[in-house]
Amino acid sequence: MAKRRDVLRGGSAAVATWAIHAGLGTGCSTQGERRADAGTSRRGVPGPRAMVRTNWSQDPWAHGSYSYLPVGASPRLRTNLARPIDNRLFFAGEATDSDNPSTVHGANASGLRTARAVAAVAEPGEAIIIVGAGMAGLTAASQLATGGRWAHRTYAVTVLEARARTGGRIDSLVPEGATSPVERGAAWLHAIGSHELAPELEVAGATGVPFDYDQAILGPDGARLGDDYVEPAAAALYKAVGWAAERDDDRSIAEAIEASGAAENVDPVAMEHLLTTEVTAEYGASAEELSARYAFAEGNDGQDLLVVGGYARLTDRLLADAPDVELRLETPVGEVAYDGSGVSITTLGGEVLRADRAVITVPLGVLQAGDITFSPALPEDHLHAIDGLGMGLLDKVVFVFDEPFWDEDATMWTRVADGAPYREWFNLASLVGDVQLASLTGGEVARDWATKSDLQVRDAALGALAEFVAAGW
Repeated sequence: MAKRRDVLRGGSAAVATWAIHAGLGTGCSTQGERRADAGTSRRGVPGPRAMVRTNWSQDPWAHGSYSYLPVGASPRLRTNLARPIDNRLFFAGEATDSDNPSTVHGANASGLRTARAVAAVAEPGEAIIIVGAGMAGLTAASQLATGGRWAHRTYAVTVLEARARTGGRIDSLVPEGATSPVERGAAWLHAIGSHELAPELEVAGATGVPFDYDQAILGPDGARLGDDYVEPAAAALYKAVGWAAERDDDRSIAEAIEASGAAENVDPVAMEHLLTTEVTAEYGASAEELSARYAFAEGNDGQDLLVVGGYARLTDRLLADAPDVELRLETPVGEVAYDGSGVSITTLGGEVLRADRAVITVPLGVLQAGDITFSPALPEDHLHAIDGLGMGLLDKVVFVFDEPFWDEDATMWTRVADGAPYREWFNLASLVGDVQLASLTGGEVARDWATKSDLQVRDAALGALAEFVAAGW
């Protein structure tokens, strides 16, 4: 199975957290309510010092966490989306990277690729507008503005960002009541050794610590289950995926498991647990949505590092290294027009900006929502790619406590509880400085809980933690 991935591991992940944009989505708190009520508790779980909640599906500048391959899709769609149009319009972002989509290093690679593609056709000094100030956009901007080794020439670069901050789906926050950053977006670096982001993170002032996903499983009866609990289900899953790869038609992972008979003698409760905690929580999409042929084929293996000290330092450093970049925050784009003479971009505020070329780095979810109009319409291959790819959802709840109230040493806790939210927790207390517990919920369950209030989310998450406490963890 693929390594756990980032952009919102993560994952990826959002703005509607106790709440930087009050009123965005359902149940967003005001700035003064970020500090949780430390005077309350839930069955042995003390009241947290702070809580951070993400809500990516309600974020208008993302509409989800990161991309995935649904049934009928193939990696070729990413290649098609990445293809320049008339050498005027270029596309970057994790969804356009065929090698490592849905990751920070994939977004970074797409920015480097796009900078090289622009430099191959643009004259020195041309005006380049980049839409989006996430990892892909800032990587491309830094290269093009400084003549980095992927661009070789310098250009007049303007970055338009809809948010009031940079970073996109990288978003580090020190909430009131905490001393260390909480990662609302990406939290891990993956496939270490296949890219240069780990040393660049160190230079930026943060660090990455090894993370082994040592897992403890709580059974439905409150008893701890052995490490081998999901092994039969995992073997059946791989058998079903292998069966699907030999067929002419693509099927969902769930359909492949059923049709292949691979799980005939497997406990269905264990299979549901595996699919929820190791598939949906990895891809932000369910086994019913994911392609059995291609979903597991994406990404590289390698060690994972948990980012400590603020992931946003990485994107901040990209901007600091390119002081000539003109950054315009709170400038959402409404229309992109392009022809043989250049590009004309109209902001939602009605301002028109012109450039020789443009790089579009907004998330796939924004393209799918049609929030940006293109004139003329994008070519059929691009439209097919936008419609054919999936935008997954992985949301996060992070609590900061005064001190640990548990004895369990495993870094990852999961609970067998079909359909319940907040079944998967990460014990970060020994790694990040504060006493943090982070829960990830993906797919349909995350979509259901996206409409709940902060209080409902808080109570449900603390209630889930209480199940572990009641078991003696």
